[in-house]
Amino acid sequence: MKEAWDQAERNARERDLLNSHINLDVVNQEEQKANEKGFVIVKKKETNSAGFVQTLKGNIRVLIEKDYLSFNELGFLIGMTDLYEMHSNAIVHPETKRFMSVSEIAECLNCTREHVSKIINKLIEKGIVYEFANTDEIREFGRPVTERPLFVNPEIVFCGERNRINPTLARLAMRYDKLEKKGVLLEWKVWLHSGKEYGKLVKRKTFLKYKKEQKSKK
Repeated sequence: MKEAWDQAERNARERDLLNSHINLDVVNQEEQKANEKGFVIVKKKETNSAGFVQTLKGNIRVLIEKDYLSFNELGFLIGMTDLYEMHSNAIVHPETKRFMSVSEIAECLNCTREHVSKIINKLIEKGIVYEFANTDEIREFGRPVTERPLFVNPEIVFCGERNRINPTLARLAMRYDKLEKKGVLLEWKVWLHSGKEYGKLVKRKTFLKYKKEQKSKK
């Protein structure tokens, strides 16, 4: 499952690598021409590639006003930001990059497992956290007993660029949109166009336009 999530990122990196190949002979020729005219060509320095997490402040305001998200739950989401995987919002170990169990999350946050489990289950019920569970395990044991991949709704907080949302995460947000069904109408929504490599965050007006267009095609 983790491999499927990583595939989109690998494809993007390969594309970026291809785009980064430069014909240095051409550059040298252009540099010589520039020097003759009194100009200097310099190599652009690499920018800081540190990961970042952005909160959708308009959406958070709606959640608070609707009394849908408590300050305790919001603080929990912010406290986990170091665990969010870039572009997929998967909760992964910052070193191993493997999905984390509730116990591991609790250990990282210096909280009890019971406390973390209670908050996560509440956030799952609200559609703010998504969970992939093995249905066979649930039928046999009444609960997941192995890996329990967790993902945070990108409409609340997102680790990465807003126009580069992992397509599987975007589909999750669109298919299991509990917020919309409960009348919690957010200012920013996730959308994934058919055939596109990434999902994106769009303003509500644009989201409604896309939904109308999609419905008319069916």
